[in-house]
This record gives sequence, C-alpha cells and structure tokens, in this order.
Amino acid sequence: MKLLRIVLSLLLLSGLVACGSKRSPTGGDKDTEMPTVLSSSPAIMGDISSKVIEIDFSKPMDRSSITSSVYIYPPVSEKRISLSRSTLRIEIIDELKDDTIYFVTLSTRLKDLRGNNLERANTLVFRHGEPETARLSGLINYENPLDNGLPIIMSLFSADSLLVMMDEARGASYEIPSLIPQSYNLRAYIDKNRNGHYDVTQEPFFDSPVLVEARTTMDLNMAYVDTTLAQIRQIQVVSPHELEVHLNKPIDRFGILEITSDEVQPPEILHQYLQGDILRILTTQLDSLSYTLRMRNMEDAKGNLSVDSSIRFTVHTLKDDQPPRLISSVPRHGATIDNTKPQIELTFSEIMTRDNLHLSLMVSDTKAEAEFRIVHIQGRKVILEPVQELINYRSYSLIIHGDSQDYYGNHMGNDVEIVFLPIKR
Repeated sequence: MKLLRIVLSLLLLSGLVACGSKRSPTGGDKDTEMPTVLSSSPAIMGDISSKVIEIDFSKPMDRSSITSSVYIYPPVSEKRISLSRSTLRIEIIDELKDDTIYFVTLSTRLKDLRGNNLERANTLVFRHGEPETARLSGLINYENPLDNGLPIIMSLFSADSLLVMMDEARGASYEIPSLIPQSYNLRAYIDKNRNGHYDVTQEPFFDSPVLVEARTTMDLNMAYVDTTLAQIRQIQVVSPHELEVHLNKPIDRFGILEITSDEVQPPEILHQYLQGDILRILTTQLDSLSYTLRMRNMEDAKGNLSVDSSIRFTVHTLKDDQPPRLISSVPRHGATIDNTKPQIELTFSEIMTRDNLHLSLMVSDTKAEAEFRIVHIQGRKVILEPVQELINYRSYSLIIHGDSQDYYGNHMGNDVEIVFLPIKR
C-alpha cells in the first residue's frame, strides 16, 4: 500500500512538471515597428499665426529623444516643446517673421517608447503671412547605375550652415518645393549600409551651393570618393613592336613614359594610345631581354595624381608574321546612314599607322574619288571622315587596299571594301 502511494505521488509530480513546461512565455514578440508621422495641425503650408504646431505620430513617442531631434528654421530662440503620448506640441514664444516659410524637421533620432527610430527624417513646412516661394529640382545622375532606385537622403542648409530641411528622393529626378528664395547648400548621400550617416569611399555623395530663385534647376551627381592611385598592373608583349600596358584603373592623362634597360640601348617609343585603363605602345624592335617601363604623373578623372609607377618585364623570342585584319567597321558593309558627312570608324587586329594605311573613298558606280581625312588613329582604331558632304542617295565605297601593312611589315594581302548609302531626309 505504501509503495502504491509513492508511485501515485511520483506520477502526480511528473504531471505537474509537464504542465508547467507547456506554459507560453510572457511578453510576446518584440516591437520593432518604426513610428511614422501621420498628420499635423495646421496642415502642410498652413498658417501658423497661432504659434502652435501639433504633429501626430503612429505610436507613442519617447520624450527624452526630443531634445536632439527637432529643428526649426528660421531659428526660434524661445519655444516650448511638449509630448503627450503620440502628439508633439510646439509653442513658439518668439514673434514670427512676416511673410516667411517655417520648416520643422524631425530627424531619425526621434524614437518611440520601445526605442525604435522614426522611419525616416521628415520636414514639415508652414507659413506665416503670404511669403514668396521658390522651387529646386533636377535630374539625378548615378556613377554606379545599380544605385538608381535606392533612397537618397537630402539635407538643405542655409548659407550660414543651419539645417533648413531634410527629404528623401529616389529614381531619375528630385524636387524640393516651397523654399525661401535665397542661397543654400544641398548635400545628399545614399545610406547603403543604413547606419544613419555617410561613409566616405563606400557611399555616393553630392555637395553643392545653389542660389534658389523661382524655379531653379540643379542636377544631383551621386559620385563616390576615390582616393586610390593609378598603378601599372601588368604588361603584355603583343609583338616585337607592341606593348599593352594594363593599369589598375582608368586614367585621363599622364606625364612621362619611358622604357629603360640595363643591357642594351632602350627602344624608341613611336606611338602611344591611351584608352581608359589600357595604354598601347608601338616601339622600335624589342630584343629578347629585360626592360623597365615607367609612367609618371598619372591622373584619373577625380584628380588623383600618381607620381610614379614602374614595372619590369621580359621580352621572349617573338615573331609577328600575321597579316593585319579589319575586325569591324562603322558603318558596316551594306548599311544605310542618315548623315552625308559621317565619321567612319575602322578597327583592326593590329596597330596601324598613317604611313602604312592605304585607303580610298569613291562613288560606287562612277568610281569618282571623294577626298577624306583621317581624324584620329588610336591604337587599332582609325577614324576618318569626308572633307565635303557626300551626295545624298548615292552609294559609296571605302577601299582598304591590300598593300596596307602593320609596323612589322605584314601586308593585308587583299582589298577590303565597305559599301554604304547616305540617306539624309
């Protein structure tokens, strides 16, 4: 009997423990919803002659976060700001300026009772009297096309660096209406890592002064800060006369270029063609030896100046016996063009020089020659154009003669003909 009582007691105890383990934890899910601005009284661009502004939020707000998150422009020295759960009340003690626009900015430092920041910075615009207004707008250009569509945080400052307003924009354009006509400074950035501030070199940025009068236009160029210096990455020896220098970034210009050797007289540089991050060099014949190539004062599009960069390379036994070929042409063979004085672009498999390239431009049916000039030769690319306008609706032939040759003396062999028809309506 005693044993039965012990067994029953143990079963009862285990049942109580099991029941206790099935109870749901208290507190529920954590509140992570960000508060938003719902409305204001008076409404946007409403008259604030009463000197009282009330702003309603979607959630009860934290009173302690008000001090560092509410800004008024033009500055108001005497004011009372109070909070009653989800309603912010601003009472202006100062005399209001006549015919003036007032901006009340709420930054994301404003928090609700659960510590959630305001979803985004808001500027509410009010007026006193009948102020003159102006508008600032423009296109948005992105250095990185993948940034298009991300929110751009814009801050507008007065000429004396006081915050006037904050706003968000995204897409291809922006607009800031209801401004006081005066000088401003507009700053904008994309908060890609959402940490609430601009990170240099990691996020695109814009900063520019602007005089806003009536309808003013200024485009935003969202560009990254780039402090890296251009350096030579590698050299490809294409032939005994041609080097292809690969850089770590595109550059706009450079100063001195030289090739030296400790073993022989250095080769002479005959031609050099810079295309972004590739420099093509045509030289006198290179021997099977080691050389050093040095570039000085390389400057990129953002003004970064690399004073000096060099690389050592070795030329192995090479023989260039490949004839040059036409890779592409604009216009292509058989095309119709809408220009009677077109620029014709030829791309070859090897570097071509003016002296070794033999061309003819003529009317296809009469074989009458048309005078042309070579506008530009850049490495393998040749650009030419007729001196006079071509006859409309007459077919023309551009002949690249087979005796054209590369620097090593390899001939093309056969003539190449490109026929095109100018039709200008």
